[in-house]
Amino acid sequence: MKVKKRTETVQLKADGTDDVILTITIGNAQIGASLVRFKNNPDLLGKGEIQNLNLGSKTALAGKTVTVTTNILDANEQTNGVVVTYFFHACQPPVTTFHDKVDNDGDIFSFIVDFNF
Repeated sequence: MKVKKRTETVQLKADGTDDVILTITIGNAQIGASLVRFKNNPDLLGKGEIQNLNLGSKTALAGKTVTVTTNILDANEQTNGVVVTYFFHACQPPVTTFHDKVDNDGDIFSFIVDFNF
């Protein structure tokens, strides 16, 4: 089992009066989970399956970075492709999707994404 890593940075703009809500979806019938925290802060905001995680108001998020680590196990024998979609309610852009692949069945893909507000 090999681990492939990818790091990205995405600029977001909270654009409404609603709180920013995060949902993460792992596609291609793969298995995975995420860790969500503010950058340089050890306290977890969420872990595991992330559904409707309230990150706070746009005022509270201004100038901050949310770091999300998503680890995906290639469990689908039909494809080595991995897909992860990050949906942020009350942000522009609302959806960020990454497509990639691992070399072999059973490998792990680790996405580390900094979302800057």
